[in-house]
Amino acid sequence: MAMNEENQIQYYAKISRAIANIFDEEDENHIDVLSDDFSPNDFFHVLATRVPQMIMARLTSNETGPLEFNHLCNRLIMQDREDNKRKLVKTKKL
Repeated sequence: MAMNEENQIQYYAKISRAIANIFDEEDENHIDVLSDDFSPNDFFHVLATRVPQMIMARLTSNETGPLEFNHLCNRLIMQDREDNKRKLVKTKKL
């Protein structure tokens, strides 16, 4: 199934706004990135792997390990890349 760039833009905007809240000092889920115990490695691992893995499990009721989930994400990246190539070829033909 081809990916929908319009949907991706909408999801990106909404998810980005939700994530931005963690940097708001007034938010109950605030993460202080300037504190001494802040770990960029841990933060980006959780943001890039653990949270999407948890969302996928909730949406599909399919539990995957981190490595299997990473492989799935890599396939999605390649699918998106191929979809974009096809769009580019169609645009050039017009």
